[in-house]
Amino acid sequence: LNDIARGRRPEKAAEAVGDLNVAIGIMEDDFRRNPGKALYSEYPDALVRRALAKEELKDWEGAVEDYTRAILLWRPPPGTPDKPLRGNARPEEGDGLGVNPLVLNFRGNALSQLGLYNEALSDYQEATDIFLADGEFRQASLSKANEALAMYGDKRLEEAETAMKAVIRKDPGVTDMHVALAAVYWNRGDVGRAEDEWRFACEKIDTGCQQYKDLAWVAEIRRWPPNLTKALSNFLGKITA
Repeated sequence: LNDIARGRRPEKAAEAVGDLNVAIGIMEDDFRRNPGKALYSEYPDALVRRALAKEELKDWEGAVEDYTRAILLWRPPPGTPDKPLRGNARPEEGDGLGVNPLVLNFRGNALSQLGLYNEALSDYQEATDIFLADGEFRQASLSKANEALAMYGDKRLEEAETAMKAVIRKDPGVTDMHVALAAVYWNRGDVGRAEDEWRFACEKIDTGCQQYKDLAWVAEIRRWPPNLTKALSNFLGKITA
């Protein structure tokens, strides 16, 4: 899928979807013919890969459907706890394999593209909880950043701002939230704080702020909600004027 990044190679994405349709179809046919057979671990993985390819085609509904199927396969049956496996441990009868929190973020991103920000927020929050339980604190911060974006897209502006501040308070190196706060502050006329956040992102974090000057990247790759992308556009228009 590396060749189809940023949607520049839609023919490659369509080809990938076609190839994965065949692979998934073969596995599903095997399941139908052998109903007692254990689930291939490759099956939910293939669904996720097809969802990623569908995203490149902007087939957000199709991507959500495939992510959802994979997530349901990873979840345990109703009434049993989800116990992610460690090391060489094998699942006990009735256990799920544990939901991949990255895939919850992927589905949240696709839901956001459909304007379903509240549903996306639930996915991001679940992913954050899993990352925290696993001690993956940077990934948890990035997932919390997604929560803040979903809140802003859902026009829960005060909650979103509070969430952005909480992210950088715990993890000051999350560039995304410094830039988001710069846009938020500028949008309400707080010029000094906006410039401070932008300066911090550009000068105090190794990754810098260059990518955020590309609004196409912000909207299509980082997938900020339109209202926050518009606020950033207003900010960038003023500081580069």
